[in-house]
Amino acid sequence: MTSISEQLPEIFNVAKYFWESNLVQERQEAIAFYHQDETYTYAQVSSFIRRTARLLSDLGLDRENRIAILLPDSPEFVFAFWGAIWMGYVPVPINSACSQNEIDYILQDSRAKVLLTNQEWEDKLTLFQSCFLRHVLLTDGENAFASLLNQQTDKPLPSAAATSRDEAAFWLYTSGSTGLPKGVVHVHQSMVVCAEQYAKATLNLCKDDITYSVAKIPFAYGLGNTLYMPLAVGAATVLSDASNAFDIINDIHCYRPTVFFGIPSVYANLLAIQDISPLEVSSLRLCVSAAEQLPKSIWHNWLVTHNQEICEGIGTTEFLHIFLSNRIGDCKPGTSGRPVPGYDVQIIDEKGFPCPPGEIGDLRVKGDSLMLGYWNRLQKTREAIDGYTMRTGDKYVCDPDGYFRFMGRKDELFKVNGQWILPLEIEDILHQHSQILEVAVVPESNQGEQLTQIIAYVSLQPGQVPSSQLENSIRKFATQKLPHFQVPKVVKFVEKLPRTVTDKIHRQKLV
Repeated sequence: MTSISEQLPEIFNVAKYFWESNLVQERQEAIAFYHQDETYTYAQVSSFIRRTARLLSDLGLDRENRIAILLPDSPEFVFAFWGAIWMGYVPVPINSACSQNEIDYILQDSRAKVLLTNQEWEDKLTLFQSCFLRHVLLTDGENAFASLLNQQTDKPLPSAAATSRDEAAFWLYTSGSTGLPKGVVHVHQSMVVCAEQYAKATLNLCKDDITYSVAKIPFAYGLGNTLYMPLAVGAATVLSDASNAFDIINDIHCYRPTVFFGIPSVYANLLAIQDISPLEVSSLRLCVSAAEQLPKSIWHNWLVTHNQEICEGIGTTEFLHIFLSNRIGDCKPGTSGRPVPGYDVQIIDEKGFPCPPGEIGDLRVKGDSLMLGYWNRLQKTREAIDGYTMRTGDKYVCDPDGYFRFMGRKDELFKVNGQWILPLEIEDILHQHSQILEVAVVPESNQGEQLTQIIAYVSLQPGQVPSSQLENSIRKFATQKLPHFQVPKVVKFVEKLPRTVTDKIHRQKLV
């Protein structure tokens, strides 16, 4: 069977593919984006993208020059991302949750010639440490980006560059939780593959949908949820910079999305404040979760509270989006679901042979959306991928029904008294304690005796106060539910768990 990528022509520009499609032509007057109190139709966004392409072209850039975008999710972000690809330039979204040092590193590492940002960030950054940066465009202040775009209306708009389906279209940087961020290079065909195989074939997105994503555009999950998957079906999406559960609730009540792309910590927080700020979900037909494992207790609480299943899935920046997913009416809580069409997913042992059902092994994924490679990281690329196949570094087990269950990252598993400890199994039990909001289990060594013990870092539900009595209650609860060797030796209370810029629990900061 011919793959999606093989069906695409060799000369292929993904911005042209999406924005000159028959579907977009039919949807010219339909809303493409909601942002604050404004709406943007497909016709308006298409015009702004072409004007952005013209503006970037006037800067004297060459094909494949990188365009760094450091902004909250906003119309300017959308225009710049697609406008860059239209001209054959390479957009590099930067997560605004990154530290200043990480941003400086990404600007230097990517060799970006242009940075689109706002005045607040320009004041923070030592921009000219990058010897490659030539232009800084601001979305506010004098000569703001929008004003420059409006000056483009009388100029002829450029045709899309004749790029190849196999050349770099955009980069995404990994979260860098175990070192400096890595630049993941994706080609023009990657977004088409994910849109067809996940948005359409798995989620059944349609033109009547309004999507709302908690994950932001620089995060691979958010890029799909917001930028190209709704576009692929002619749907609308909400551009929001909501930073807490209360703002997310306000957005959902205001925009009435039909599809909610969440992450486990947000689902937990929404449930935690249900009594004081109830969420009204009548507009939602689909709830999705990704980024990290969703505890079964949260899945069941959401179902009881809102009569909605959560379709959990998993993907990686290297594969751009989700390759394992649950489906509505066919969810198995506590699992990442089954393979998305077009992906070959296996669990293998250390020698590379398939593991039987029930045996823990390494996750190996094959699919057409796999990255071209890591920028300037040849050894890391060679270690990670073989053709269209990649070992993700995750430990998984597959049950007899074909559902894949995440057991942890390779570097998160540890031994206590000769027994393998799987932190997620312990965390899933502790999540059932009524006073716990979030928990992370890590090893801690007694330096004097070189013994490893299990430590549980716990953040509490609103209104709960840490105490020795509560610690004893949690340990007693664990003793009743877990084998003795899995019971945490110590419970440490924290106001909140540390997280990466992509909102995953940052376990390395707890060890």
